[in-house]
Amino acid sequence: MNNLAVIKDALTENLNKQMMPFPFDKKICSGWTTDLPKTGDTIIYTSCMYQIETIVPIFNKFLPYLSSLKSLIPLASRLKPSKQQIDRAYLILNNIVNAIKKEGIVPAYFYDEEPYSGAILLEMGFLTEFEEYGKKVYEFFKNKGVKRIITVDPHTHNALTRYNDFFNFDIEVISYLEIVKPKKIEGEFTIHDSCLYSRFLNLRDKYREMITSSGIKLIEDDMLTGKDTSYCCGGPLAPVDSKVSEEMAKERAKGLRKLSKKLLVTCPICYATLSPHFEGEIKDIAEVLL
Repeated sequence: MNNLAVIKDALTENLNKQMMPFPFDKKICSGWTTDLPKTGDTIIYTSCMYQIETIVPIFNKFLPYLSSLKSLIPLASRLKPSKQQIDRAYLILNNIVNAIKKEGIVPAYFYDEEPYSGAILLEMGFLTEFEEYGKKVYEFFKNKGVKRIITVDPHTHNALTRYNDFFNFDIEVISYLEIVKPKKIEGEFTIHDSCLYSRFLNLRDKYREMITSSGIKLIEDDMLTGKDTSYCCGGPLAPVDSKVSEEMAKERAKGLRKLSKKLLVTCPICYATLSPHFEGEIKDIAEVLL
C-alpha cells in the first residue's frame, strides 16, 4: 500500500470514529465558550480549525511514516496546544462571535458535537471519501435543524461550498467576514492572503475593505501581495511533503518581511505555517480588527 493510501485510510478512520481527522480531546475544540445556545437554525461553525491548527504541523510531519507507526493515537495522547496557543485561539473565536452579536445575531454552537468539515480530504484529492464524509456532515446539520452556517476560516468555508459539487447541500453558508464591522484602530501592516479567500471565495476585497476602513495602513506590493502574483504559505502541502512546505513558508515569510515587520493573516493554517519563520509580529485579522 502506498503512503497516500495509508494517509487516506488513517484520516477516514478517525473521521468515522469522532468526525475529526486526528485523535485528540474534543474538549479543546469547545472550551472557548459556554454561553452560546446549543440549538438554533443559525450556527457558528469552527470545525476546530483555530483550536488545533498550531499542532497540526507536528501531525503532518508524522503522516509520511504512518505505515510504520500504524496509528497516531500514541502521538496524539502526548500532543495538545500550549496554554498560550489555546488562549489565542479562544480569543479569536470570542472576538468573532462578539462582533457577530453586535450585528444582532446570536448563533448556536454544537460544542463537543461539532464535526470537522472534511477539508483535508478535499485538499489532498480524496474526493470519493470527501463526498461520503460530507454527506455525514450534511445529515448532522439537517438533523439539528440548521439553515445557515457562519464559518470562521477559509478551508472550512471552501469545503462546505464544494459539497454542492457532489450532492445538494441546501444550507446557506456565509463567512463571518460578510457580517461583522471592524473597530477603529491605527497601525501599519502588510498582509498574506488566504489563497482560498482571495482566488476562489471572492472575499479578498471584503476583508481589505475591513482593514482599510479600520484605519490600518496596508503596505502592499503587486509582486508579493497581488491577487495573481502572491503565493501560498505552503501549509496545505505539508501532509504530502513537509520539507517543501517549510521551504515555501520560509520564502513567503522572507518576502513579506521586506514590506513590514507586522503581518496580518486571515487563516489559521497560514498563521501556523508562517509564524515560525516571520521575523516580526504576525496576527490574525480577528485579533486586530474585532
